[in-house]
Amino acid sequence: MAFLANFRANRLLEQLTASDAQPGRKRNRAIADLCALGPGAIGPVLEAMPGASRAVSFALVEVLATLLNPKTLPQVLTALAEGGPRVAPVIVSALKASANLPPTILIDALRRADVPKPPLLEVIKAHIAEIAPRDLLNATGSLEGNDKTAMFRLIGETADAALIPELINRLEGKDTLARLHLIGILGRFDTAEVRHAMQSQLNDPNKVVRSAALGALATMKGPINAELVCRMLLDTEIEVQNRAVDVLIHARDPQIVSHLIPVLKDENEYARRAAVEVLNEICDAGSIKVLLGAMKDSDWWVRSRAGDALGKIGGPRVIQAVLQLARDEDPELRRSAMEILNQTKDEHAVTQLIEGTRDQDWWVRERAVDALAAIGSKRALPRLLEMIGSSDDRQLPVIIRAVAAVGGAQAIDQLLPLLQRPDRGVRLEVIQSLTSMADDKAIERVVSQLQAAASGADQTIVRAIDSAVAELSSRFAQAGNTAPVTDRSTSATGRYRSTGNELPFGLFQTEPELPVVKPRAETGEQSLNAQLDIASLRPGSLLEGRYKFIQRIGKGAFGTVLLMEDTVVGEQLILKFLNPGVASDDEAIKRFVHELRYSRKITHHNIIRIYDFLKIGGIYAISMEYFPSHTLGGEVVDEKPVELKRAIRFGMDLCTGMAVAHEAGVIHRDLKPANVLINDAGELKVVDFGVAAAHREGDTQLTKTGFVIGSPKYMAPEQILGRPVDERADIYAVGVILYELLTGVPPYSNGDHMAVMYQHVQGKATPLSERNPLLPPGLGDAVLKAMSVDKNKRFQSMAELKSALAAFA
Repeated sequence: MAFLANFRANRLLEQLTASDAQPGRKRNRAIADLCALGPGAIGPVLEAMPGASRAVSFALVEVLATLLNPKTLPQVLTALAEGGPRVAPVIVSALKASANLPPTILIDALRRADVPKPPLLEVIKAHIAEIAPRDLLNATGSLEGNDKTAMFRLIGETADAALIPELINRLEGKDTLARLHLIGILGRFDTAEVRHAMQSQLNDPNKVVRSAALGALATMKGPINAELVCRMLLDTEIEVQNRAVDVLIHARDPQIVSHLIPVLKDENEYARRAAVEVLNEICDAGSIKVLLGAMKDSDWWVRSRAGDALGKIGGPRVIQAVLQLARDEDPELRRSAMEILNQTKDEHAVTQLIEGTRDQDWWVRERAVDALAAIGSKRALPRLLEMIGSSDDRQLPVIIRAVAAVGGAQAIDQLLPLLQRPDRGVRLEVIQSLTSMADDKAIERVVSQLQAAASGADQTIVRAIDSAVAELSSRFAQAGNTAPVTDRSTSATGRYRSTGNELPFGLFQTEPELPVVKPRAETGEQSLNAQLDIASLRPGSLLEGRYKFIQRIGKGAFGTVLLMEDTVVGEQLILKFLNPGVASDDEAIKRFVHELRYSRKITHHNIIRIYDFLKIGGIYAISMEYFPSHTLGGEVVDEKPVELKRAIRFGMDLCTGMAVAHEAGVIHRDLKPANVLINDAGELKVVDFGVAAAHREGDTQLTKTGFVIGSPKYMAPEQILGRPVDERADIYAVGVILYELLTGVPPYSNGDHMAVMYQHVQGKATPLSERNPLLPPGLGDAVLKAMSVDKNKRFQSMAELKSALAAFA
């Protein structure tokens, strides 16, 4: 019977092929006869598929769809597994068109190891309306990778609220990929049980799961556990932190602000930044008061941080809220409000700030004055001038500064009488303010009054007036008002002697063609030209009768570098003049001097020799060895690695020089390619010891004035985190430098400075061998050891690191 059925089926298939299955009575009759043969026709139909034309294939689909049932499905699935690319599409079309297959039988078919899953999933999708989502969910366990993803996509299209308990139960499974898909599906349902389930995933050890759960929460409108989500801002993964920020901003729960306080107190800078980002979006009048009230008993740093955050928000909404707090009965809240208004510099705050100058709390009064000065509104000038007549000497300096900032030249006459006040601090502030306020119309009057005030004054006042007149002289001269003079000295009383060639009001001409800056007189008085203007120097300019200016080398955060000739010994040297922000810091100067005592003792050919710490023309400078060279950074061209032997030699020389420095008790703290010099012969020298080493752990004075110690691309994690720094921070920096030399790129360079520093703390550098496969085995491991986040796991001395490098020399 089987033979006869095959014979008849083949005859019918020949008829279909001969007519190319063109629509008509013959085609329909052949299809009907094939279907009438029953399961016996399936074999011949499957065998005819590879060579069938498009029209014949459509006819075969009709036949096969009719003959398909639970008994014939295994035969068809075997053909699907073994057939070629011309067979599979026809079978899939038939499976899709068949109405004789129970949907569950297709789900069961997924368990057959020999059957490809993608075409089966395509068939299941066609019958999706007939399949219970729970059956789809049960089938995911037999799938992997993309097949599992495709199935979960189908589940997501059909899942309804009735499936939520089942989906939540499966969140406890160990399959991470499945849990991520479940989270994605559950995220469509904003119910209390789903939100609770998502929040339960926030403690998962897998960062991807935590991030996905937060992503789902960010789409929901219902209430969240604000305290729990705020804790996610402390997560070590930046992506999780970012998702937590999104959730909190989206939720706008009034409880969020109070839960941000522990985050603002945390030592992790990135957590604090995340909390600030949330504050920048959700604060209103009520939440501001909650925050400030809760912060009242916190340490000063936390209070300051919160105030900074609120100040940066700005805008009418926040300003209005803070203005209300500025009138609060609690003096601590008023103080905090004033700090915020100092940050906002908003013109809308002027009226309330003026009122704040009458506050019974002196601190509030003073900060209100500071804020008015920062805003610079002329509306504040009458009140500030009124305060001059009613304030004691302790508060006058801040008021004088504010008058100068707000009033400008029009307030000069109100300040001139204060030159006679007995308090030295007040007079010094007036001198400085008048100098900044004077314009072309007032300059003669100001200079005259300053000169009069110098009579009988102590040397501190005389020097201040001397410096003020010099600055005014320079400013006036730059405007083109000059006259020849021959004498610029002062008398013992501090009054200027007339030479007969003065300008009408006693100002003197600028420097001669080749300026000579003279040392201060033995009396301690400073001559008019004692404050050196570095920008005015021209080749040949002579300083202190000894140092001849050759050219300017560069300028950085700490100082301006000049190439000079020491005419006494006939040698070239470098003078590094400290920038005003550094030089004005007495504590910083003390540290420089202290460290230079040690740095001067380092005499090694791999270290730039530091000679002395000088004061020239009223400006502090460091004198050091001149070394014609280029920086180590110039060795890395187009992000290509440096030749191996050369890179290893540079690394060993760095270790040699730094070992000598460490023996002398000096830590560099700012090792980077820009601070390593190479001459044409390949000789290496480390520079900038005295500057970088002047920083002390725990001290923030330099950073307060805008100077950052260290370079983000090369800083050790403990240095970034503000923890104690020792020799191993320099070892870390050498490791980073070696990484760049050997691969052509620094280990961490993507993003802004904060992002780069975060990457250092994370310590997930790409292995060197992935970036430079030509490196010898073991060298990359040695470099990464030097770069260990845990300083106890690094090489513990420069000698150890040098020894490790020597093996590859």
